[in-house]
Amino acid sequence: MESWRSTFAAPVGVTIARKMNGFRGLGLSLSNEDPVADTLAVVAAADRLGFEEVSLPESRLFNSVMPVAAAALHSTQRVTVRIGVANPVFRNPVLLALEAATLADIGAGRLRFGLGAAEWTVRRFGMDPPGWRPLTNTVEAVRAVRRLTAGEELDFVPTTFSVAPGLRLDRFPPVPVPVDVGAVSRRMMEVSGEFADGVQLGAITSVGYTRWARQRLAAGAARAGRNVDDLLLSANVLTSVAPDRREARNAVKEVLAYYLARVEGVVVDEAGADPDAVAAVRAAVAEGGEQAGAAVLSDSLVDVFGVAGTPDDVIEGLEPFAGAGLDLPLAWYTFGPDRDAGIRLLAEQVRPAVVNS
Repeated sequence: MESWRSTFAAPVGVTIARKMNGFRGLGLSLSNEDPVADTLAVVAAADRLGFEEVSLPESRLFNSVMPVAAAALHSTQRVTVRIGVANPVFRNPVLLALEAATLADIGAGRLRFGLGAAEWTVRRFGMDPPGWRPLTNTVEAVRAVRRLTAGEELDFVPTTFSVAPGLRLDRFPPVPVPVDVGAVSRRMMEVSGEFADGVQLGAITSVGYTRWARQRLAAGAARAGRNVDDLLLSANVLTSVAPDRREARNAVKEVLAYYLARVEGVVVDEAGADPDAVAAVRAAVAEGGEQAGAAVLSDSLVDVFGVAGTPDDVIEGLEPFAGAGLDLPLAWYTFGPDRDAGIRLLAEQVRPAVVNS
């Protein structure tokens, strides 16, 4: 805790040399494996340092995202806090709407509420209910949360949960809560374009996958008579920054090996990565774990699935994401070989170069 405060308070005296055609903002996507006090220290730093958003996940059984988000909103002044993402299998959509409305009351106008099926996690925990329909469940939850937090009753008859006809929240936010989907597949991406306020791409992403996702989101939006430019496409972008390029790049290799061994096929296929290089990492992870995978992970895979190196390297690595249609990169998880120094570098050197002013 103290190291975060003291390090983030230190100035960074570097002049930004260039400005790219930028994003709507730059956010941080955090891990839910850290103690809550540490997470809140990072959120407070993000608030002070000017990041537009922090994304709080609920991917494993460490922390429940809702109370952490409540504490984050209560203790900050300006940064948007994203639920990234909650699972509509674990919580009834009416309860999700109530939680969204309550969080919006704590941090008025500073909440984005993400929902996602998280099929891999649900099945790994053995918590998938009989007859589960992940896409339908997610779409119905998104529609319910959007309607209920807008003070409306449902405009459809749900098939994945029960609710009394005409039900409304007793108190709802003065401004509707934007609801995003943690989408991966083509179908989920397209229905998100029809019904959601945006999409958050997860775990690992790439320029190629981002471009594909934008196209699928646009196709769904067009079906519903919506403009894709009115939606927000955000993504967790594996990020590591440090003065030493090699140290920064090495810092992402284990986590990248972990996800390359597990991520859905479309994420790799649309990335344009060398399939032999990916296969080598997967074989090494299967035999010896993430450290073995990191040992054979090529620099080309780091370049495809992350932005890592000096601040200028990270700026250069983010630029093609803007061209692919990404609105909001969420620097994800690693940040650098020295985490707090990495976040400070992102705030002081990278953000001014990549965000539209």
